[in-house]
Amino acid sequence: MALIDWTDDFETGINSVDDQHRKLVEIVNKFDDAAKKGKGSRIMNEILTDLIAYTGEHFVSEEKLLADAGYPKLKQHHAQHQQLLRKVERLQFEFDQQGKRITVEVRDFLKHWLTNHILKEDKAYVSTVLQSSPS
Repeated sequence: MALIDWTDDFETGINSVDDQHRKLVEIVNKFDDAAKKGKGSRIMNEILTDLIAYTGEHFVSEEKLLADAGYPKLKQHHAQHQQLLRKVERLQFEFDQQGKRITVEVRDFLKHWLTNHILKEDKAYVSTVLQSSPS
């Protein structure tokens, strides 16, 4: 069983965003699968690196979409994105430089953050983006 099962609840109706969110869920589930097999620490750096790179790309894409749509809470949304990146970078530092075992912390943080961010924060901009799109 996956850590995060993609359901219709996660759908925003914006194909590019949904595709990117699915990829993020896939990365998190890959990590969880490795952790369940006792390989979480072994592939932690790879997954954290992938996550930092992909979330960075996703955030730029999503924030451009929000800017183009005139989303009034773009600054707050950007701040949340930056907070996530800093947290994941800190976790990667703790793992790489300090040898800290953080498998459970990473798994729990990623599941909580990703599901809450998509279901609450990202869902909040959907009507603005869809209304600004040409029919």
